[in-house]
Amino acid sequence: MSAPEPAPTPPPEASSGPAPAPAAATPADGPRRAVTVLGDRVLVAPPDDAERRTKGGILIPATAKSVDRKGIWGATIGVGPHVRHVEVGDDVLYLPEDAIEVDVQGEAYLIVRERDVHAVGSPSHSVAATGLYL
Repeated sequence: MSAPEPAPTPPPEASSGPAPAPAAATPADGPRRAVTVLGDRVLVAPPDDAERRTKGGILIPATAKSVDRKGIWGATIGVGPHVRHVEVGDDVLYLPEDAIEVDVQGEAYLIVRERDVHAVGSPSHSVAATGLYL
């Protein structure tokens, strides 16, 4: 004698209209993601004054091409596995036009290649320091 078959499950209730669309996930209510920097890239937090406004009120982003080629300092947030001379927490000097502007969970950051970093200012003292203090 075989075991009795289980009773079939009832079908889901049919609705009269289309199913409501799920709400779009925003960074504020969505899951937080861990960001890993790859290769020889450095994740930099731009300074607060990186974006400038003209007298007419036009916003110039930090990555806009400029004639004066003025370098800016930014704090290192993350480094890739192939970065050799920059550590998290260092201040790096780079040209804004060499950076890629990214938006990570609503915050603006810049990704710079290590070869585009012109100087590193670290809080720790290095044996191979040049004697210059910034």
